[in-house]
Amino acid sequence: MRRSAIPVLLLTLLVGCAPHEPSAGDASSTFPSAPQSTPSPSPSSPASESYTFRLPLAVYSYSDADYEVIRSAEQVLARDCMRDFGLSYRPARNPAPAEAQDRRYGLTDRASAERYGYRMPPQPETPKAKLTEDQIKVLYGNRSAPAAAVKNSELRYRGKKVPDEGCLGAAVLGFRKPYEDEAGAEVASRIATASYENSQKVPEVRAVFKKWSSCMKQKGYDYTSPLEAMAAPAFVRGKVSAVEKDTAEADVSCKERTRLAEVWFAAESSIQKDMIKAEAGALRRLGELHEKKLRAARKILAGA
Repeated sequence: MRRSAIPVLLLTLLVGCAPHEPSAGDASSTFPSAPQSTPSPSPSSPASESYTFRLPLAVYSYSDADYEVIRSAEQVLARDCMRDFGLSYRPARNPAPAEAQDRRYGLTDRASAERYGYRMPPQPETPKAKLTEDQIKVLYGNRSAPAAAVKNSELRYRGKKVPDEGCLGAAVLGFRKPYEDEAGAEVASRIATASYENSQKVPEVRAVFKKWSSCMKQKGYDYTSPLEAMAAPAFVRGKVSAVEKDTAEADVSCKERTRLAEVWFAAESSIQKDMIKAEAGALRRLGELHEKKLRAARKILAGA
């Protein structure tokens, strides 16, 4: 959820398919399980008013807590694989994420605007697990070796073949495979993108953009839409300036005055409901597979 990348972030969160390649020695990350973007808010957090996670399509997403269950299960599978090689493995604990920031309809958090302008609040640094060379070799497989050494080579440890992607990659990919649904994921992605783009053409949304723009002009800023303000080159590079903070504060103030986010959310929700009805079968299967994957992850953790 910003410029043209806003719908892309939603896709990542809804479909749950953002890859992440951990560097050798970084055992606190998974190979490609959780989204590397704004975390989804839990129901108890102040960010639970997130517009994105109240959209109709969000029913087919994983929550932050769901991702942690899946990640933990993957780590158990990786640990068991390491044991098969006679190696111990205990991943570092993930720190609590910074408060979620929903930017689907632009910046809406006044405190964040005052402190960070249009930038995302910094996330806490993920601790690194201390690993030996042997642990790194088996945990990450060929990804831990120089590219030249990987070509046409078979990695072995104590005479036993190491998975090409290592124990961690094998655990993640192996656990994911039975629950993959490319068709359902494509449908969810298409709806997320189309609903976002089409919502900007709705008369009520176009009207509220004009009201927001007029409000900004009264404060000395000339922008036709909140996405234009947030994507201004001066506000995405370099240090956060006083001008950026002032602009961001005015932006949020005008959104509150015009109820821009609420109007936009209502328009996109209506569009999504119609699109979901037309793709009910595919989305139902996607949701069912998500539930099966969560149940399987909980079962792994229960037996750990």
